Amino acid sequence: MKKICMAIFSVIVSASVQANAADELKAAGQTFAIMPKAGTPAGHTKTGNKIEVVHGDLKTTVILLEEGNNRLCFLTSALSVEAGPLRNACVNILSQTLKIAPEAVVTSSSHNHTIPWLHVDSTKIPEAGSPQVLNWELGQDFMKKLRKAAAQIAGSMEPVTVEWGVAEENRITYNRRGRRLNGKTYFMREEDRMLVGEGYRGLIDPEAMVVVFKSKTDKPVAAFSFFTGHPVAAYNPEKMMSYGQFPQVASDKLSQYLGGSPVAFVQGCGGDINAKHMLTGTFEQAKVLGEQLGETFIIAAKSLRKSKRIGLEWSREPVGVPLAPLPGQASLQKDLDSIDDFVKRGDAGDENTYECVGMNFPKALTPPYRARLVQSVRPWYVWALDQHQTNNLRNVPTELPISIVVARFGDVGFVGLPYEPFVKTGLKIKQEAALPCVLTGGYTDGAYGYIPDATACDDREYQAGYFRYRGNVPPYKAPGGDACSVVAINKLAQFAK
Repeated sequence: MKKICMAIFSVIVSASVQANAADELKAAGQTFAIMPKAGTPAGHTKTGNKIEVVHGDLKTTVILLEEGNNRLCFLTSALSVEAGPLRNACVNILSQTLKIAPEAVVTSSSHNHTIPWLHVDSTKIPEAGSPQVLNWELGQDFMKKLRKAAAQIAGSMEPVTVEWGVAEENRITYNRRGRRLNGKTYFMREEDRMLVGEGYRGLIDPEAMVVVFKSKTDKPVAAFSFFTGHPVAAYNPEKMMSYGQFPQVASDKLSQYLGGSPVAFVQGCGGDINAKHMLTGTFEQAKVLGEQLGETFIIAAKSLRKSKRIGLEWSREPVGVPLAPLPGQASLQKDLDSIDDFVKRGDAGDENTYECVGMNFPKALTPPYRARLVQSVRPWYVWALDQHQTNNLRNVPTELPISIVVARFGDVGFVGLPYEPFVKTGLKIKQEAALPCVLTGGYTDGAYGYIPDATACDDREYQAGYFRYRGNVPPYKAPGGDACSVVAINKLAQFAK
């Protein structure tokens, strides 16, 4: 029944939305910030650790595009606005304030790892004195400012043109899927990258893109910035800080260049792309990466190209990502025994706990923390074995139904994927799209975790094997996340005509 309902919803929202040719494209945007406090329970960590140090505010940007009765709103943030109660609250506020359908709201996160989580349920106030009170206060502040930003946007729409520029930035990221001599892949942490060589990059997406909406007087009204890579410099889950990382630093720098215009950052297909310095970096090193990217954004902004096309079109498209059969019982039991041994040794403080069931861990994490990360995948193996032992394999799902958003404004395409796509998925869309500029955004309107591209579905390092953290689902099967590429490319081709 659940699958049928999802399919019906996908059909309803997959119809393309476009305006009359005589209508002008209009835009407006707003940026606002919140400031967490030290002691606030952190987001993006499975340990419940608190933020120890705060380095500045965390920003959120809203951009509304309008052509006649056709409207599309983008909400981008350092915070995890793409899924869960926070997304629901954001969509409700924006749809009500801007008087648009909920499906016309696109929520996209930079996937910043150094953030708090927000408690946005105003009816469930935590007990006085508990650390969660700080999350609740922060959540209330966020929603108040979001309402204000939306109200300001509603009254400030103006006609715009669309211009875009691209520059290359290859100094701050690298492909973190290493490959050993035996052919197996592994998560290339910072210490592994240094062993390979400081100059190592691997396959990355080096494009730093800028899209600027300009008024009739040639003044920037709002802008998008785009880059691909995990914002994890100066990130350590056992010593949490709060910081906007390179997406915010770079976008702030671009905003200043554009006279203070709001800039919405779109995170690319960075599932297997890392910023340098993960787990070992300092705040100062992280800031340098942001400054470097900001300089490159400005280079792109100095060579903008005017769109030849006009108009706004968008749709939400259903995609079925294929799933593979479960491994055999013997293989599952062997891995389960390995997990139990690893957890026992890690809890005892054994430093020789670096690799288990395809995952590898850095020296920067303590053995007990490594054990907790491995313990998290143990329930998946128990479930998979149970499907064999209860003869339930015929009921195991063979497809993951998801929905993606595809849009075009001027010559610029946008593809929003509700998971952590690998870089090859994004590059495939860009290379085969019928538009000259495409923002291939991951971390948009959903959080299904890592979904590998067609070439990585059989691997079991952290990213390709992440399905084990998601619960009762089988591994992915080729084409994996590239199934979304095909749908997106076809839709963009329609929009480009």
